[in-house]
Amino acid sequence: MEKAVKTEFTAEEYQVPALRMEVDRFIVPTVTIFIGLLLAFFLLYPLFVILQLSFFKGGIISLATFTLDNFYRYFTTAYTLNALWHSLYISFVTTAVVTVVTFFFAYAMTRTTIRGKSIFRSIIMMPLVAPSIMQALALIYLFGRNGLITAHLFETDWNIYGATGIIVSEILYCLPHSFVILFTTLSAVDIRLDEAAESLGASPLKVFTRVTLPSAKYGIFSAAALTFNLTITDFGNPVVIGGNYNVLATEIYSQVTNLYRFDLGATISIILLVPSLAAFMLNYYISRRTFSMISGAARPFIPPSRPLKKFCFTAYNTLISACIVLVFLVVILGSFVKVWPYDWSLTLEHFSFPSIGGYSAIWTSFWISIIVGIIGSFLTLVASYMMETRRPFFKQTLYFFSVMPAAIPGLVMGLGYILAFNKPYFFFYGTPWIIVINIVICNFTLGVLSSISNLRNIDPSIEEASISLGGDTIRTFFKIIFPLSRVAFVQNFTYFFMRSMTTISAVIFLVSATVHLAAIEIIMLDNDGWTASANAMCTCIIAIVLVMLALLHFTNKLIQRSRP
Repeated sequence: MEKAVKTEFTAEEYQVPALRMEVDRFIVPTVTIFIGLLLAFFLLYPLFVILQLSFFKGGIISLATFTLDNFYRYFTTAYTLNALWHSLYISFVTTAVVTVVTFFFAYAMTRTTIRGKSIFRSIIMMPLVAPSIMQALALIYLFGRNGLITAHLFETDWNIYGATGIIVSEILYCLPHSFVILFTTLSAVDIRLDEAAESLGASPLKVFTRVTLPSAKYGIFSAAALTFNLTITDFGNPVVIGGNYNVLATEIYSQVTNLYRFDLGATISIILLVPSLAAFMLNYYISRRTFSMISGAARPFIPPSRPLKKFCFTAYNTLISACIVLVFLVVILGSFVKVWPYDWSLTLEHFSFPSIGGYSAIWTSFWISIIVGIIGSFLTLVASYMMETRRPFFKQTLYFFSVMPAAIPGLVMGLGYILAFNKPYFFFYGTPWIIVINIVICNFTLGVLSSISNLRNIDPSIEEASISLGGDTIRTFFKIIFPLSRVAFVQNFTYFFMRSMTTISAVIFLVSATVHLAAIEIIMLDNDGWTASANAMCTCIIAIVLVMLALLHFTNKLIQRSRP
């Protein structure tokens, strides 16, 4: 039986200088408290300001009057109330479609012997490298009022603007997120359960409905909850393709930027927060239950599939993959075509961005993403090390603060930042640093969970040996833990970098006259009628992310080869 990891060590036991041990005892709680306060200040304080503006009149709560006038005004105004029903309708429809589509896609990848699995997996993950707005831009070029298919191929007056456009674009946007959960679930469930049922005479349909689906039910619910959360909080697709069909996310933006109704914008943020929190809590609960359905004896071997089954699932995965590839091809081609869809001659004039930001916005997004990747990866690794290895007495509080950002919509956080930090004494407001802080905090959860998973794979005896040889917490972390976590660090850097380059809702309120971001410039260009230039900006982001992914993949290979 393995020896439990010690959280406190004595100088007498390991012959470590007493002064160093005293400093070590001071460092652990200090670093942990600092990270906890950092999360509390940049996470809870903005939410507190939103709650204050929504429920109180008069400024400071102790002198203010509690009121529900803002909520009464919202629920008695038909137009704003429709945004709630629209959001729920779109989210439920998208969730149902995405869950079904990705389940069978993941089933084909894990339970059949079709060819080209690595290609299918790479394609379905492609939407992660582009802003969510890309799907809407592609659909407009294909099915808009002047779309290639609607106006020129079928010559119909129908167009995709409104609820249909939002649903289709959200489906394409959410596919990789749902696929990751379902692929992991189906890969972990023991396939011998299906074989045993077949050997007892069960038909393929009965095996699927009685064995496969029940064994993957928690993964299905988890994927559905995540998809619902992503859809109801997304801003990029609805603002471009929604037309007059308002949803909660676009209504918050409209109230703040067009009507300057910060109180009503804060109120709608609270309303948006309710279903988002409910979906997150459901996902968290289901994720914990998922482990009970996973077998440690699961076999990766898949028996050969029947020819008809292979053909059907190959065709199915090819169709889904073709839709994703088509979106990318349309956006990239639209960047180089002179006048879509009239003049197909190629040109680079759309890359001369007719906006204030232009290439400076791309450069700003790039260096901000590099800083976000470094700070986010390092901070989440330190926080995970303190929680998982040092285990301070307020570990649960720090863990709660660490996972809480996943439950808060990025648009709500962005609004909270402009309400909370738009003060002269907050020096970082109006600078790129508030964007860095916002993106790191909003994406803190996945970085922490990934780092914790990595630390649990490191043998605790290695750290004990370091301490027995006189190493304190700082030396142990930088000379033992960090080198052993290099692969996880690079993976977290990749995640933070991609999120920083492609995020829209979290930073839409934080750009200023001096700070421009490439993803936000896409929306501005499209709103001003420069859709081709918006495609060009989106193409630039995709190219940068892909190049960075290739470099980081190469770096990971070098790290793994350098290991003894």
